[in-house]
Amino acid sequence: MFLFEKEQKVFEIAGIKIGGQIGENPLFLIGSIFYKARSAKVLKNPKTGDFNKELAEDLINKQIEIADKTGLTHGFDVGGGAETPDALIKLVEFVADKTEAPLLPGGPNADIRIPAINHFGDIGLSNRIIYNSIDPHIDEKEINAILNAKIKSAILLAFHNRYIWPNDKMKLIKGTENEEGLLKKAEKAGIENILIDVATLDVPSVAINARTIYQIKKELGYPSGCGTHNALHTWTKLKDFESYDSNIKKIKNVFIHSLPQAMGADFFLYGPINYCSYIFPMMAMNDSILTYNAIRINKFRNVNKQSPLYKIF
Repeated sequence: MFLFEKEQKVFEIAGIKIGGQIGENPLFLIGSIFYKARSAKVLKNPKTGDFNKELAEDLINKQIEIADKTGLTHGFDVGGGAETPDALIKLVEFVADKTEAPLLPGGPNADIRIPAINHFGDIGLSNRIIYNSIDPHIDEKEINAILNAKIKSAILLAFHNRYIWPNDKMKLIKGTENEEGLLKKAEKAGIENILIDVATLDVPSVAINARTIYQIKKELGYPSGCGTHNALHTWTKLKDFESYDSNIKKIKNVFIHSLPQAMGADFFLYGPINYCSYIFPMMAMNDSILTYNAIRINKFRNVNKQSPLYKIF
C-alpha cells in the first residue's frame, strides 16, 4: 500500500492492461480450465484432446461473467492436461473461439508446446498468447520457436532449486556474469510484454513470494505475480481444520493470495476455473481497498476507472 519510486511498466495484452503502481490497474486473474481434468470431468482424453464442450463453454462463460461484474481482468490457462500437440491445439482453439481474453497454452514439455505454438503463429493467435513459461532451463530450440511464432507476451518463471530467496531470484531474472538471466532469454525470444512469476514452494514461503514481488517492482518495475494456490497441497494438516467448518476450503484459496496482492502482485494463476465464483469477488474487494488507498492516501491519480472500486461498491 505504497508508491514505487521506480517507473512501473504497464503492458497491454489482448486489450488488457497489466502492471503499474498498486491500485493502478485491475488485478489479472488466470483460471485453469483443463488442468483438473479428471475431477472436473472436462477433458476426456488428454492425448486426442476430446473434451466436454458444453461443460467447458459453461466454465469459460462463468469466468467471463464474474470478471465483467467485478471489474477484474482475466485470462485462461488452457494447457492443463494435454499430452500431445494436437490435443493442446484443439483445446486452445476452442477457448479462443469463445473469448477474446488472453490465452496461456502450456504442456508438460517442449515437444508438445513447440508444434502447438508454431500452429498458433500460423493462424494468427500470437497476439493473444501469453507463453507459460520461460524458465531458467529453456533451450535455444524453444526460444527460437517462440521467436518464429511472433509471440510477444510471456511469463518468466523465476524457479530454481538453488535460487530460493528474493535476492537469489533477482539473479535468476537479471542474470550473473556466469549465467544468462530470464530477461535476456525473453529478449532472445522476441518477448516484449513480460510478466514475472516468482514461483511458490509451500504455504509459509508465500512470504518469499510477497517480498520478491515487491523487490521486482521496486528495482525493475515489471508486472509480477505467482500461483500461490499451488502451495496449498503441501499443507498436509489442513484437513484437521477443515473439519471445523467447510468454508475453510474457500477461505484458504482466497487468503493465500492476499499478502502478495498487498505487496504489489499484478496477476495470479488462481487454480481451477470453477473457483472463480468466489475468488473474483473477494480479490476484487482487496483490489478496491488498494485502489482507494492509492487515490486517497498516496494521491495517485492515474487509476483505471474500470477497476473494481468503481464496479462493486
